[in-house]
Amino acid sequence: MNNTELVNALAGKLEISKSEVSLHIDNLVELMTTELLDNNAVALGNLGTLEVQKRNERVTVHPANGKKMLIPPKLVVKFKTANGLKDKLKGLKS
Repeated sequence: MNNTELVNALAGKLEISKSEVSLHIDNLVELMTTELLDNNAVALGNLGTLEVQKRNERVTVHPANGKKMLIPPKLVVKFKTANGLKDKLKGLKS
C-alpha cells in the first residue's frame, strides 16, 4: 500500500476528506520523526516499535574488486514486530 492508497482508504473509512487525512498522516510522520531524532522509541499499538540503534563500524569486502573496505558506524531505525502481529502472521500460510 502506498501513500495515496492509504489516504484513500482512511478517507473512506473515517468519512473525512483526503486532504484532512493527508494532513493527519503528515503530522503523524513529523511527530514520529521528532521522537526518533530525540532517541525515543515509537510504539505503534499492535503493529510494533520503531527505535534508533547504532550500527557499529565493520570491515567488508567490495564484491567487484575484492578490496577490504571499512564501513563507518551509523544510526539506523529498527522495527520490532509486536507479539499480536507475530501471532496473526503465524496463522497465515506462505
